[in-house]
Amino acid sequence: MTRRAPLTLLLSLVLALLAVALVLPASTASADDQGDREITRYAVEATAQADGTLDVRQEIDLDFASTPGHGLFLTLVTRQEIDGDPDHYRVLEVSGVEVTSPTGAPTELELDESDTGLVIRIGDEDIDDVSGVQTYVVTYTVAGVPNSGVGEAGEDEIYWNVIGSGFELPISNVSVALRGPVMPEEIACFTGGVGSINQCASYRVSDDVATFEQDRLREGQGMSVVASYPGGTFGGVEPILAPRRTFANGIGLGTPAVPVSGALALVAVGGVAAFARRRGRDIAYQGLTPGLQPTTAEGAAAVGPRRKTPVTVQFTPPADVLPGELGTLTDERADRRDVTATIFDLAVRGFLRIEEIEGSKKPDWRLIRNLDADWDELRPYERTLLRSIFSTSGEKKRLSKLGERFAEGVSDTQEQLYEEMVERGWFKHSPQTVRRSWAGMGFLVLAGGILATLLLSFLVGWGLLGVPVILAGIAIMVAAPTAPARTADGSAVLAQALGFKLYIETAEARTLRFEAGEDIFSKYLPYAMTFGLEDRWVGIFAELAKQGADLPTPAWYVGHTPAMMLWSSGFGETVNSFASAADIAVASATPASSGGSGFSSGGGFSGGGVGGGGGGGW
Repeated sequence: MTRRAPLTLLLSLVLALLAVALVLPASTASADDQGDREITRYAVEATAQADGTLDVRQEIDLDFASTPGHGLFLTLVTRQEIDGDPDHYRVLEVSGVEVTSPTGAPTELELDESDTGLVIRIGDEDIDDVSGVQTYVVTYTVAGVPNSGVGEAGEDEIYWNVIGSGFELPISNVSVALRGPVMPEEIACFTGGVGSINQCASYRVSDDVATFEQDRLREGQGMSVVASYPGGTFGGVEPILAPRRTFANGIGLGTPAVPVSGALALVAVGGVAAFARRRGRDIAYQGLTPGLQPTTAEGAAAVGPRRKTPVTVQFTPPADVLPGELGTLTDERADRRDVTATIFDLAVRGFLRIEEIEGSKKPDWRLIRNLDADWDELRPYERTLLRSIFSTSGEKKRLSKLGERFAEGVSDTQEQLYEEMVERGWFKHSPQTVRRSWAGMGFLVLAGGILATLLLSFLVGWGLLGVPVILAGIAIMVAAPTAPARTADGSAVLAQALGFKLYIETAEARTLRFEAGEDIFSKYLPYAMTFGLEDRWVGIFAELAKQGADLPTPAWYVGHTPAMMLWSSGFGETVNSFASAADIAVASATPASSGGSGFSSGGGFSGGGVGGGGGGGW
């Protein structure tokens, strides 16, 4: 009996896979069968009842074009995994499915249920010449969509994937009318692939009905709608949950798998650590003072591992290296500080002006474009950042009102900073790409280890033998941040950068030397920001002002205080305040994923709600 158990488990696994395969209709296997068909109208009317059910009516116009067929099929998601709750599935219960066709198309109905979805197939299997534009009206009731009390103030919410990412056809003229027990307090709508934050073409509330519209969706694009209602609207209805089967035995405790797995784990993790240390080590020119580069081709060939050496103070930043580049080179990351420092540097160099806004409830600033400045001389990432700030809506922008365009610009700016690292010859490959490659490789190894653990557990009861592979994958992902390596040129510039950082760290007001009229405060402030030393740099000049030093008035900043009293009025604190506000603006420009709420958990996105699915013609 015991010897047959692995074979029994294997046979059960194979039968389960065959059952899943049989549930899916053969006619939906490939999008190639769809030809040039498209859905020319997709109108949804849904009424949310106080008991948490939705009465749904879908009116769909399917144009068979040059590919006649049987009819329409739809797939509805009925079971989803829940983030943060591995013990349950979120269940949507679909009932009362009915179909009619005003255009006279065959409406025989076949429902195929699986563990995760429901396939609604409409049409006659014996009739395969349905053509032209046919209208199908599908009605059903779905329970389990509302989320009670997920808003910041306990609001109830409907976060519904009306159209999932599984549609094999393009869809035009999409409209969704959602009626609830009361008028919604807030609505939103997202389209695109899963994770997209693209807004729908329009959405509004009129006569207690929330209406959402989208002109067109390509194959694989979905549409999610969000509506927030006062807490208790759905009577505290809880989501429908189902137990989630988990792997909990078969790992092989008490068998030789334990010592074998331990030994293999040590070898796997040790090997990854040694490999990562070798591949992620910077190289440097040998026989040269750190920071210098060879002047001959022969000298350029003498390279080897970079070793830690004492840092020599540099009183100026490396030549032709801008603050954002210096920050990215130093920590191998184009982070928000590098973007903020670039904004400051562009202001110092005259491409924009920063102006305090009087009368605002909290400190705010206006960014004003210098129309006389030539953007052609800028690096690509600088032009991208400026375009994201100064959109077509005008040449002035409040710092607190930088929106979605700025968010996209920040992401593009960071990517282009990485590209600049490669173009300057400081890295062979983009540090971000290297980290992602390692993380992706680690994920694949981890996934393979998990699969091996599951298979070994079910087949032979020695699941622990897959653990070393899992640990190797984790080790690769942990090592990913250290994987980028600087070239010899990059190491030389890094030595200069660290020397300049030491100058910012150790400079004192009483020893600071600069030419009369020279504004080294403004010139070096963006560099100080990349090192996280702007507070210290500002403090040095505030101290000089107290000592009566004649400090230049920054031309890039316009405040409420007369120029002659600027420093004595706490200009340094004002600069710090703006830097903090700019950091927040840059940080908030990164879209966040949604949890249970489409509003309160960092923002919603297409596919982030419950439900979904797809469809096409057959």
